[in-house]
Amino acid sequence: ILKEMLSAPIFDSRELKKEMQVIEREIDLSRDNPGKRLSRLTFSSAYLKHPYRVPIIGYKENFRRLKQEDLVKFFKSTYTPEKIVIAVAGDVEKDEASAQMQELFKDMPRGNNEILVLPSEPEQLGKKEIEEKADIDGAYLNMAFHSTSLLNKDLYALDLVSYILGQGETSILNKELRLKKELVLSVSAYNYTPKDAGLFIISSVLKEENVKTVINEISKNIGALKQDGASQDQLDRAKNNFLAGYIYGKETVESQANDLATGELLTGNPGFFEQYMEGIKSVSLADIKQAASEYLNEDNMTISVLSKSGTTLGSAPDNISQKYERAVKKVRLKNNLTVLIAENPNLPILSINLLIKGGLRLETDKNNGISLLLSRMLLNGTDSMTREELADSYESKGISLGTYSANNSLGISAKCLSGHTETVFKLISDICKNSTFPEEELAREKNELESEIDMQDNQVFNHGHRLLKKLLFKVHPYRLQTIGTKESTGGIERHALIEFYDRLFSPDNMALGIAGDCNADEIEKLADKYFSDISLAGTRHPGPKKEPAIKEKRQQDVRTHKEQSLILIGFQGIDIYSEDRYAFEVMSDILSRESGILFKHIRDKQGLAYATGAFEVSGIDPGYIALYCLTSKENIDTVRNMIFKEVRALVKKGISEEELTRSKNHLAAMHEIGLQTNSSLIFTTSLDELYGLGYRSYKDYKANIDAVTKEGVKKVAGKYLTIDRCAIVTLEGKGSKGEL
Repeated sequence: ILKEMLSAPIFDSRELKKEMQVIEREIDLSRDNPGKRLSRLTFSSAYLKHPYRVPIIGYKENFRRLKQEDLVKFFKSTYTPEKIVIAVAGDVEKDEASAQMQELFKDMPRGNNEILVLPSEPEQLGKKEIEEKADIDGAYLNMAFHSTSLLNKDLYALDLVSYILGQGETSILNKELRLKKELVLSVSAYNYTPKDAGLFIISSVLKEENVKTVINEISKNIGALKQDGASQDQLDRAKNNFLAGYIYGKETVESQANDLATGELLTGNPGFFEQYMEGIKSVSLADIKQAASEYLNEDNMTISVLSKSGTTLGSAPDNISQKYERAVKKVRLKNNLTVLIAENPNLPILSINLLIKGGLRLETDKNNGISLLLSRMLLNGTDSMTREELADSYESKGISLGTYSANNSLGISAKCLSGHTETVFKLISDICKNSTFPEEELAREKNELESEIDMQDNQVFNHGHRLLKKLLFKVHPYRLQTIGTKESTGGIERHALIEFYDRLFSPDNMALGIAGDCNADEIEKLADKYFSDISLAGTRHPGPKKEPAIKEKRQQDVRTHKEQSLILIGFQGIDIYSEDRYAFEVMSDILSRESGILFKHIRDKQGLAYATGAFEVSGIDPGYIALYCLTSKENIDTVRNMIFKEVRALVKKGISEEELTRSKNHLAAMHEIGLQTNSSLIFTTSLDELYGLGYRSYKDYKANIDAVTKEGVKKVAGKYLTIDRCAIVTLEGKGSKGEL
């Protein structure tokens, strides 16, 4: 397939026209994403000559002038053998794969070997400031400094500086700006180093009135790092996390192939990333101080801001892992806690999850958001450690520790090098049994949630999805947002949080999962040591009320200031125990995929949408399936009618054998790929066990999908996709065809 794509593409003029219309809408859509819009503003301001200043997707006015012959000319000059790298990773024989590639591509003609010389970027001689007005809540800030190329010796030190300043709970900027002074909702630092010199970027999401203060605070902290340097502990923590991240990234064959290809393409060395890690290990405290002093200077800085007012600144190598069969072992502790263990010695890493049944489905209008608030508070201190001490205890060892909250569960997840296994068990056990929920940390977390709630509709899709759930569900908590509302989260007191915690963290309501480089017998002993003394909860949360069936069509139309318009059509769906589950998944896949029904007829053939598809949400209780389309204002009625037309055709005619086979293959492949990593395998098996499906159910997935028939898909389409009983949300944007 790749050979045909590279050697014999057909640039059909009709298809080209439709695809160009789609890309035009994608250009419009990028203006509705604050992060992308700010990134574009940053790069176009920081660079004067280098092509990095130009957005990858291009400018609409230039894009419209492109013709078919331009595309053909560009393809012929660019997609030539000397500019292509093929990397193969996985369960293959090296010599055999190499021979196959040689045979496949031997007739591909060489190019003209023309060397493309890019303009060099002149040295920046003074601070730049740029601000753009946007219809958003809050503000988005970037402070960018010209950085190094991928082959510069300062790369390693600057990458570590980015971690010390702005990655992780214990980073300088997170501690000072987010946790201590509560000036930002988020702050991070990243050293972007492509082939040529990139940018060191400090990014923050914050309230508009705090922009100037935050810029000053960031500058002050950079100055302190340049003058005093970093501590040995900060440097060790950064190195440990980079090393752990590198090893974590080698779990999948995709990442292995990507490292090989990227290393060869950008540096001429397929083993570059191994060399990179050696460079990271060699960095000294003096290197950190020198790199910060050389690059993080005001004259080398570009400040870019996106805000509602637009005035916040004022004037101012071959090491592929062997294939290993991961068998999952189940044990039950004396207190009834289920423990799942999967041994996989391929890499010296371990993933650990403690999952708890609960989440949004146990919430009410009054306490909406309590599950998310609880999950975040779990990392804010225990009887033996403050929040700072807790964060230091895992970040200093390169341990990744986090929490989550979703519709049906919440949990604690960790990833570590296998030498720190008992440390992680001890940490999670302490959090599970001894969290203290300090009042001052609770107030800070509630303030952060309030800011996130203010900004939740900045993304057009988030806005539409929120409204759709409220139309689909009138009784069940699935109608609520995981993040809650200002009123509900603001009213949650510490005692209510503790009561919620005590009811949920019961051994018969949890599952502990461990996968990676471990010995099952030793893990069982650790689980018994740290988790067998958790006592059963006295009372449980009452289950949610059952959602009644929709009797008639429900609709909500909203005008927005976004460039794009969004149509969402939802139907009540299934729970995870339904006999219709696998036929329903096939139906959803056929509606959602590229080359699927909606994509083919609305985006591909008509070019009326930037993005279209479907997604299904199922849980312990019946969920929903949603069909969506991002389009232009003038096409709303046309596209909505086309969606209904395709739904009626699916209900009436069903699907072809070819569509069924393609969908089965796609679902089976995605399921297999999705279980590659230790973390994904143990998360899936633990959830299945927690929900009562059984930890082995993932093994039956392919057989269950293979058993689906055309008649089965047609039956579930008729059963669930009833247009007279759907919910429709339309967000009408201001943009239309021809507008920038």
